[in-house]
Amino acid sequence: MGRPSPLSFKKISPLAAFGCSSAALVISFLGLERFDLPITKYVRSVTVHLPWDQLTIPWMAFTSNAGDWIGQGWRLASLSILLLALAWAFEKRVLKLAAIQSLLAHGIAAVVANVLKHLVGRPRPKFVHSGDWQMAISWISGLDSFPSGHSTASFAVATVLTKRFPAWGPLCIGLAAFVALSRVLRGSHFPTDVVGGAVVGILSGSIAAAPLKAWRTSILEGCRYAAGGSSLLLAVLWTLSHRMDEGFVGLLFMALGATAVMAGLWIRRTCWIFRDRFEEIWQAKTSLYLIAYGLAAMTTSPLVLAAVGFTCLAFWLNTIEQAQGSLEKSPSWFVVKESALLGGLALAALILVDARGVLPF
Repeated sequence: MGRPSPLSFKKISPLAAFGCSSAALVISFLGLERFDLPITKYVRSVTVHLPWDQLTIPWMAFTSNAGDWIGQGWRLASLSILLLALAWAFEKRVLKLAAIQSLLAHGIAAVVANVLKHLVGRPRPKFVHSGDWQMAISWISGLDSFPSGHSTASFAVATVLTKRFPAWGPLCIGLAAFVALSRVLRGSHFPTDVVGGAVVGILSGSIAAAPLKAWRTSILEGCRYAAGGSSLLLAVLWTLSHRMDEGFVGLLFMALGATAVMAGLWIRRTCWIFRDRFEEIWQAKTSLYLIAYGLAAMTTSPLVLAAVGFTCLAFWLNTIEQAQGSLEKSPSWFVVKESALLGGLALAALILVDARGVLPF
């Protein structure tokens, strides 16, 4: 049997991919919620209460202050205005698009975030001392923790800039993640607050960076990438804070993971050896998803495996739905990408072996 025709997926694939992305987001939130109180208590334990709260660990204090500075709304808006000025000065259409769309994304994100803040009414970490709290519609200051406004705005702008300037994408997303981390270290938000903000920001940026008539496609794409980010965060946090399950179930998970990784590398081997004849990009993508799924299984966490599994399935369905693509023909770029893949795989293996349970919560 050959590969299923993309036409056979035309009607069901987008809906199925959206369902998988949504499932991955829900599972990721359920898993990340377990870290809300432990991380908050740890941050409190390394904070001294002077005339102002100050973290006692230097890198955490720097991240808290720098991220708060970067993520302030007026600075993000100033960046968009600067891009608009540069577009006018140098007559660059891409700069003009980036400026207008980032401003639009910032506006959408701000409206959605502020509505959710008051509809959810979640208390800020400093008002929570146990796992019991009530969430309800509220206009009271301090009951507006979910989602994080800084994180929402930062990811909204970063998503647009990533689409307009792909080469700068890792830096943009990295800075947005830095801002999100700073909000947790500052004690202003729970981890799920910043993840919720990131999801809203990514969706806002995806919608703003595409034609309005393509809003459905934008939401599907935003959900996929938001699911990918949240499931990756869950996998990293879980691995760094939990020891491996050494029982029979844990061994089954490890065996499943090793099998999936080896299968992905075997498919990738065809790409390496027969690159001139290996033109169907869906096979290369499938190998990546198998490797990711295998690494998730090696965490021995059912939550991580489910979240990453649904995420990989969402991306795979989208790959199958797309028209045939071809691999990058540039030999140098091909080597760079494959080297990055192998380097990432080696780093993941190192974390899974030597960094389990290193976090102090």
